[in-house]
Amino acid sequence: MAEETIVELKDTKEIDLPQIDLNEYTGKKVKINEVTEHEGVHGYYVKIRTEAVGKITNQKGEEKDLRASKLLGLQKDVEENVGWGATTKMGLYLKRMAVSHYSELVGKEVTVIALTNDKKEKDFLSFN
Repeated sequence: MAEETIVELKDTKEIDLPQIDLNEYTGKKVKINEVTEHEGVHGYYVKIRTEAVGKITNQKGEEKDLRASKLLGLQKDVEENVGWGATTKMGLYLKRMAVSHYSELVGKEVTVIALTNDKKEKDFLSFN
């Protein structure tokens, strides 16, 4: 565990931090260009990302691509096969996008939406 140091800061105050107005990207049509499989704390999931919808500058002054993304979980059945059920978020999304496997999502057009992660109190871009 990292060692902590007690400090006494003088003149702390509210400061201006970079803000991104995600509304300017809402409704934009873009294509999915990346689908990757991951194993996390809660199991397997798929991360789906779009092509860049714009550029942002971070606090270090570095310009980065801004993309919309979506995470969809995978499950294991009793025989330890990894996949999804027809009525899961993944199954319903694949049906709506008219594909049989998430790898077929690359190149599909989606509409960007802005969402809020209430736990992290952070806005982010996703898609329909």
